[in-house]
Amino acid sequence: MGALSSLISVILGIFTYFASLISPSFTAPVPEMKQDDFVPVMRFVATSDTHIQSLGDIGCRRISAMLKTVYAVSEADTDYKNLDAVVFSGDITDNGFIGSFMAFAAVTDNEIREGTERLAVVSKAHDSYALFNNSIKLFTGITGQETDFHRVIGGFHFIGISRSETLKHYTEEQVKWLDENIACAVQADPEKPVFVFQHEHVLDTVYGSSKTDGWGLDVFTEVLSKYPQVVHISGHSHFPANDPRAVWQGTFTAINDGGLAYFELAVDDKNGQFPEGKDRMSQALIIEVDADNRVLVKVLDVDEGKIMREFLIDNITDENKTAYSFEVRKENASAPVFSDGASLGYEKKGLKHYITVPQARVSEDNEVFLYRIFVVNEKGKTIHEDWAFSDYFYSDMPESITFDGFINFGKGLTVRVCAEDVWGNTSEYLEIKIR
Repeated sequence: MGALSSLISVILGIFTYFASLISPSFTAPVPEMKQDDFVPVMRFVATSDTHIQSLGDIGCRRISAMLKTVYAVSEADTDYKNLDAVVFSGDITDNGFIGSFMAFAAVTDNEIREGTERLAVVSKAHDSYALFNNSIKLFTGITGQETDFHRVIGGFHFIGISRSETLKHYTEEQVKWLDENIACAVQADPEKPVFVFQHEHVLDTVYGSSKTDGWGLDVFTEVLSKYPQVVHISGHSHFPANDPRAVWQGTFTAINDGGLAYFELAVDDKNGQFPEGKDRMSQALIIEVDADNRVLVKVLDVDEGKIMREFLIDNITDENKTAYSFEVRKENASAPVFSDGASLGYEKKGLKHYITVPQARVSEDNEVFLYRIFVVNEKGKTIHEDWAFSDYFYSDMPESITFDGFINFGKGLTVRVCAEDVWGNTSEYLEIKIR
């Protein structure tokens, strides 16, 4: 062991010691589960975008809380108690500083138990801000782990691909490497899912990956499309993992893991929409596979210790997958509806008018995305319009939403509000007159 490696080991040991002292101490909740007939043979947790800055910060605390909860979930399972792996899909740090990577290594070393493998990919984003191309060497030097990996865990193949050490996100050599490794995994057992981890979404797959959303890359699309067994897991966008659009199926399956640091969404083809309270974002995926190669994805609200949504994927190897295609789900989705007798609330404070709308209802596999408000004058002309999120991305979703106050100088105005689901279907309007 060289002098530098010895120094890194000593510093990491110190970080890990302090991580054990400041790790949150609490009894982890065991979230309620829905799929009682699902018996796992393998379980792992996937997340991303921890954005760690220093030891003991909110990113570290959420990693600690996530692992405590997932271990509690595992131990409560009467059929399968193992947590086989934990995978981080990039933006591990907020700035790529040495101390940030040290903090990640320390908190995971302290919290991950024997029998659980730690895997991670490094991004050409926040992980590379400080040392750019050297972020790969830094991560490997601190953790001892490769950043492009192919591991077999519990009989299932895990393949991860990190940023290149060039000016490109990924190189042609990495594209070839990924193709070869997926082919190897499929040849070993074509009936099993192959889990592929990358920081960025694949272009035009999950919500957050379109060109207008702004967070997708198409470098690996051709390769992934060759293998229906692929389950591609990514982060980067900070779009919510409990959104029905967080799972996509086409020639392969893609899943958005949500991440542990702040929400972002896209509305009306505009990305960069940050909801109030965005820093409450704390999502991870508990992913299980059963003996029939069905994949159960449980979206965990880490801060609240609650399962927000479950996706059961039982057609992994089908070449023509429709269960989670956007087209099929959009066609089959029914519009939101307000409860009988629902009405808008109204309050005036100074010159501003505030409208409160009760949450509409949707089917179990859908979500109310937002509410749209229109203020119409006596001539039928819209003089004000706005939208507000339903806050469906929080497990403690409120019972009503209040629009930011608006000013009007007219009389006899009518306020109309409709609910819109994630597929763009709209409800009937609730109306109230302002005199």
